[in-house]
Amino acid sequence: MKVPRGFALSCLLSLAASPAFAQFSLSDAVDAVAAMQGNQPGQQEGAIAAAPKAAGLLNTLGSQLNITPEQAIGGAGAMLGLAKNRLSEPQFSELSASVPGLDQIAGNSAIGGLNGLGGLLGGGSERNALLDGLLGNVKDTQDLNNTFSALGMDSGMIGQFAPVILEYLGQQGVAGSLLQSLSGIWSPGAGI
Repeated sequence: MKVPRGFALSCLLSLAASPAFAQFSLSDAVDAVAAMQGNQPGQQEGAIAAAPKAAGLLNTLGSQLNITPEQAIGGAGAMLGLAKNRLSEPQFSELSASVPGLDQIAGNSAIGGLNGLGGLLGGGSERNALLDGLLGNVKDTQDLNNTFSALGMDSGMIGQFAPVILEYLGQQGVAGSLLQSLSGIWSPGAGI
């Protein structure tokens, strides 16, 4: 029997958030989902193969900012959704190529993971519907602020997410000019 990847990953993320599984990372979750689907760790295919680098970003956000998995996924999804809406198509393609799986957590793509995770952690359907609407429409910094607020974070957290994401992307080989563009998009005065 195949277990839906999103559901399994959501279950594993909720376990990763508990103190008993402090050494359990999102990369471990990706390997576990791959194993449930019949793939061997390290020999994954398709979307699962792309996820470890993106999961690394979520792990980094969670550990450096001391936030929940839902906040890491939603916050990164909102920021990357804004980037996707503001960068040119070639720029976002370059970004996605540098960090495989990044497009899976950008904007609307983050919604599936949040819905599954929110349901497991007791999030109500009204809250999930609100997050769906917000993540699917991050067009400017006001939308970004609204999304962070819905996730239980103040807008000051955007200023904490941005340098962590930029540093991680730089470590993954993203070009300096693209990092500058992202920095401009995520800066407080960039609200178009």
